[in-house]
Amino acid sequence: MMDLLKFKNALCLTVFVGLFFSCKSHKQELVRNDANGAALGTTYNLIYFSDQKLDLKPQIDSVFTVINKSLSTYIPESDISKINRGDSTLVVDTMFQEVFKLSKEVNKTTKGYFDPTVGTLVNAWGFAQENKLSWIVQG
Repeated sequence: MMDLLKFKNALCLTVFVGLFFSCKSHKQELVRNDANGAALGTTYNLIYFSDQKLDLKPQIDSVFTVINKSLSTYIPESDISKINRGDSTLVVDTMFQEVFKLSKEVNKTTKGYFDPTVGTLVNAWGFAQENKLSWIVQG
């Protein structure tokens, strides 16, 4: 019985020591990657780290292109711009449907404090016009 216990202890110790020394400390160097550009009426600057040099800017820009095509109020040919002009024949994508549904939920949850229909008033009051906005910013 004692020999079996010694054998188990020796086996456990051997496994533990083997695992301990087999786990070498590999310090992996991370490479800084940057991507920046214009999107959604503003600019972006992303910093991400990887084990290699990557250029994800084309993929990032492609995501913004899809979002802009559907939801940009700055692009006259986007889906939302067409709808805001009264185009009732447009078939919208899933992203637009999800954002529309969420905006209705937020409007209801905030008891109307969030109002996705305020764009007409913003435009009527001139806040969306670049010259008016620059006047407000410059004072």
